[in-house]
Amino acid sequence: MFAIGLGLAPRDFRSTLTRPRALLLGLAAQMVLVPATGVLLVAIQQPEAAIGLGIVILALCPGGASSNILTRLAGGDVALSVSLTAVTNLLSVATLPVLSVLAARHFLGVELAAVEMRQVLLRVALIATLPVLLGTLVRHLAPAAAARHEPMVFRAAFALFLGIVGWAIVGSIEVLRDGMLLLGWQLAFLTLLLLGLGHGLGWLFGLAAPQRIAVGIETGVQNGALGLAVGSLLWADGAGFPLYATPSAVYGALTYALTYPLVILLWRLRRRV
Repeated sequence: MFAIGLGLAPRDFRSTLTRPRALLLGLAAQMVLVPATGVLLVAIQQPEAAIGLGIVILALCPGGASSNILTRLAGGDVALSVSLTAVTNLLSVATLPVLSVLAARHFLGVELAAVEMRQVLLRVALIATLPVLLGTLVRHLAPAAAARHEPMVFRAAFALFLGIVGWAIVGSIEVLRDGMLLLGWQLAFLTLLLLGLGHGLGWLFGLAAPQRIAVGIETGVQNGALGLAVGSLLWADGAGFPLYATPSAVYGALTYALTYPLVILLWRLRRRV
């Protein structure tokens, strides 16, 4: 996220705020369209209660670092992507605990507390925003040095990011294998549908191509790690792997196996046109 910030200047954020249509559209898509689509998918497919709860929790999660990195790789509006991530993460501090508890009551018929979850969400919001702001500050104070080193820093950070993801996948391979067989095609469909809906909304409202890319990716890419944390916090028994955290775990693996290659491929094809 620091590397993302190095590629941004304060004027990029000012441009986003002075022309807020793309920001408001992205917020509406992330906070309304994504949860509604997740609930609709569960209503149509009627999975077992714990899995349904897990899918709804995932759909309630905001975007994370992955959406910003993907937007950067795809040539989208990174400042818009970062702004959407920051705002939706802050909004989720209020919405995600309450809605997750209501979803648990609906699917499982149990009452759960939401207090611990807010602490996790606040940490996530800080992790998503502070490094970007620090990188932007460095870019503002030393623009020439930041411009010179930003590509190298981004490549190194991206390689480290992939290494961490690979380590996490290897460490959870059994859970992911079973979950992929159970949920893989459903979550792949949900991801592709949301990517298309977000991009289509941008086109419908006349956004420029970089903004459409940012809104599409922010709509289609959720923070699976946060969904995993929320599912674990809701786990009443405290033993074993929580079944309603499984959709987020599987989704996280799918993001790197499906979404990254797809977005990079589409970006390369678009550059050739």
